[in-house]
Amino acid sequence: MTDGQPYDAIVVGGGVVGASLAHHLMLRGLRRVLVCEQGRFPGAGATSRSGGLLRQHHTTHADTRLAVQGLRAYQDWAERVGGDCGYRRTGFAMVVAESYADSLAKNTAAVQEAGGRAYLTEADELAAEYPGLRLDRPVAVSFEPDGGYADPAAAASDLLASARRRGAVLAEGVRVTSVTVSGDRVTGVTGNLGAFSAPLVLLAGGAWSREPAATAGVDLPVEPRRIGIARGRTGEPGHALPVCIDDTLGTYFRPEADGGLWFGVPADPAVPLDGWPTPLTGAEVDAARRNLAPRVPALTGALIDGSRSGLDGYTPDRRPLIGPVGPEGLYACTGFSGGGFKTAPAVGELVAAEVTGGAPEELLAPYRPGRFGAGTPAGSDFPYGHM
Repeated sequence: MTDGQPYDAIVVGGGVVGASLAHHLMLRGLRRVLVCEQGRFPGAGATSRSGGLLRQHHTTHADTRLAVQGLRAYQDWAERVGGDCGYRRTGFAMVVAESYADSLAKNTAAVQEAGGRAYLTEADELAAEYPGLRLDRPVAVSFEPDGGYADPAAAASDLLASARRRGAVLAEGVRVTSVTVSGDRVTGVTGNLGAFSAPLVLLAGGAWSREPAATAGVDLPVEPRRIGIARGRTGEPGHALPVCIDDTLGTYFRPEADGGLWFGVPADPAVPLDGWPTPLTGAEVDAARRNLAPRVPALTGALIDGSRSGLDGYTPDRRPLIGPVGPEGLYACTGFSGGGFKTAPAVGELVAAEVTGGAPEELLAPYRPGRFGAGTPAGSDFPYGHM
């Protein structure tokens, strides 16, 4: 099948990043945008399996700036996008070993400088505010009162609904396998259902972006990696715990109002791109639970009543690839390495402005795909043990 009517742009990938791109491209005045999703929206990758954490704190300050802008969008979702993205303000705590206290202070200052709210606090003060949290070892803590979580699938659906109200088209079950090129310009894409034409193609399909990019002579260094989270029924009320990244344990968690707790599960990263990630095993979940239980005692005897496994596209420096690549009209927006959800509204807005306005966006400069060929991968400004 071939769609003979050209589109203004084709977005390859129907996760939250692809939906954000479509939403913002339509806001910028494009009339026909096609979103190609190989599965059923909101995608087969990271979005529908994300923990949905919303935090601004990063060890790379370029990421901080995007996350601050992204959080504002989630806070003002109804006015900016419409619908309910499920944003819940629980507070966010960043816990690190005392040896990283100086780095923590600098990274916290970066949040403030970017316009976000964050401050250093004492471990006993945080534990007093959140009775489900145990902080009995020497640690350094940064806190964000506006941090929390949202529903990635709902956010992606809202973004796409907004785009469709303005004329965007969703093509489910379309696996894009190649980018078509004439001379030095992109002309569209082809896949399992035929060809679609457009002068602008944005690759936002995570690890699945590599195959079509290669057909246009572009090697995107993004690899699939298995990811997983599990849910324990702790019985703790939602206000008893913050959203938290604990660098001393190398894990993260976030509460739910019904007493559930989602927590990260380190998983065997090997995954075939054309297969389906295997479900988390009991051994994987039990190991993650034992690791976290000293911090959240209620997790020790909690019933594990859910898990999610999926895959995400990771780059060598764990920073996304955002920018033009190869022939004119081909643009990468992929490889978010576990961090796409919180920045998706900001990335969509900035990329849409860049591809329609013609001027480079300063906030996107650190993420250009050419950094690897130039030998300048991104790095942390003030790293911790696991970040």
